[in-house]
Amino acid sequence: MACLIALVLSTGAALGKDGKAEADLPLNFVVGDYVTVGREPDGGPAYSGTAHIELGEGGLLLKRRRGAHEITAIGRFEVPSPPNEGRVLRFRWYDPEPVLMTCLVSADLDNYARLTCYWVHEGSQIPAPGLEAMFPNRWKH
Repeated sequence: MACLIALVLSTGAALGKDGKAEADLPLNFVVGDYVTVGREPDGGPAYSGTAHIELGEGGLLLKRRRGAHEITAIGRFEVPSPPNEGRVLRFRWYDPEPVLMTCLVSADLDNYARLTCYWVHEGSQIPAPGLEAMFPNRWKH
């Protein structure tokens, strides 16, 4: 019975005044090392790599590596359009044109962050965005 009461109380604390889940994740929830898998935009080739997210001034820094290619991106939680639909984590970088990656953040079975993202070269008109998933790498030596 105590477990049921704790579950009800924790659910109530996680809901906002309109009954929707609050999406105010702390920035440090996503800090860490990740293994990435993805696909280039417009149905391009699949790829894999690694990523590291750390706290930076005013947000997060993403260091993403695919083979010898590495980028550094700046990220922060934002409210997408339309408003009140929750928050997403958005990273921006140049490669060489501007790139925007929008990620949903969830928890895996061990309560570590898992990110599922889509990304586009800003201003380009393509039928399908790039896709990427970031899985926590807690086994890094």
